[in-house]
Amino acid sequence: MNKQFPNLGVLYVDDEVKSLKYFEAIFEDIAHIYVASSPEEGLKIFKANHDHIGLVLSDKKMPNISGLDFLAQVRDVNPAPLRFLVTAFADLDVAVDALNEDLLYSYLSKPWDPSDLEHRIIKALGHYSLAREKDRLVREKANAFHDLMMADKAASIDILSIGLNHHMRNALTVMRTFHDLLPYQLAEEIENEPRDKAFWSSCYDEVGGQIDRMTSMLGNLAEGTCSNTLKLDGEIDLVETVSQATDLVFGGRSDILVSVSSTSEIPRIEGDPSRISQMFRLLFDEVTCSLKNGGNVEIAFSEMAGSEAIKIEVMDNGSPLPLKDLERIFDPFYVRSDRPEELGTNLMACYLTVFYHGGKIGANIREDGRNAISLILPVKAKQMEDNESKLELPNRLAVPETGPQGLEPVLVS
Repeated sequence: MNKQFPNLGVLYVDDEVKSLKYFEAIFEDIAHIYVASSPEEGLKIFKANHDHIGLVLSDKKMPNISGLDFLAQVRDVNPAPLRFLVTAFADLDVAVDALNEDLLYSYLSKPWDPSDLEHRIIKALGHYSLAREKDRLVREKANAFHDLMMADKAASIDILSIGLNHHMRNALTVMRTFHDLLPYQLAEEIENEPRDKAFWSSCYDEVGGQIDRMTSMLGNLAEGTCSNTLKLDGEIDLVETVSQATDLVFGGRSDILVSVSSTSEIPRIEGDPSRISQMFRLLFDEVTCSLKNGGNVEIAFSEMAGSEAIKIEVMDNGSPLPLKDLERIFDPFYVRSDRPEELGTNLMACYLTVFYHGGKIGANIREDGRNAISLILPVKAKQMEDNESKLELPNRLAVPETGPQGLEPVLVS
């Protein structure tokens, strides 16, 4: 039998068994009919099937729980399905009040007329179908807008990365050269050691450390944004990759307990193995910022519906991220309040790696108060086609790491 609404269901709850059988026999050609002889049974059925139940009808007078209380419980589980109250004429004032309080979509009085009720059920399911389709379209447009925003941000960061690397690396080359030659120049200009050798050694080490830090940040920025070097034809075992990254980052931290869980056997995915491996290392480096005093890290894998993507959620019980910053932590100039000297290049590189693989990444605070970063990576990599993101990155200028060969600095002990 072809139903008018084959993908929707109707739940009718009434303590009169004959009424349930009558209802099911008359309206089974409209949609899938669920019936229950008690509110408790009805709530159990609704919880198990609420995703495709579009209409719930309940008799008002039933043992233990009234129809209104039952419909209120239904609304708490899922407010989307429409709700009808079946009531005697004397209780219409109660039904009207519930209607005004948005508990009911409509009501009908007993005994109900089959032809009238059929018309009302069809109208209600049509209304529910339109509302659900509207919500689906809104979600699709929101996702499309989100993807456009990611593409725009990726292209902007690519351009920013190219400019920063070109100009700052030139400056850093000069600074590094001056830094490495300074001890030898001082040794030539003064016959004896400096009067305050500790001061000069401290300054020298600090300047060198800052040059190294800036060089490393630019390296992360360049590697994370250089989309034209991606090789998406590799095969990646995500569980193994994450395991290696946790050993590298958390292996020396006995105060951090890491657990990994999976809802099923996780398939291998396509992508750039080195880029994905680097992404997890950078991500876990950021997690350690929240766990300065130790704590727990949980990494959960799950296969998305249709087996087309893998979700990885990284949760920690460290210092919670400020809610106002959740949308900003992937920006390159985001500054952590607990680490103001650092720029957000690590998470930005993670963001772009996920984006260039056709996935999504986001941050949130879970109900239990833990920080969580969620990544969705497609099983089949989908490299984003974005002309601006394919700009060529200039060759990096070499930055000397040591002083002239054969000479030993005199200021650094």
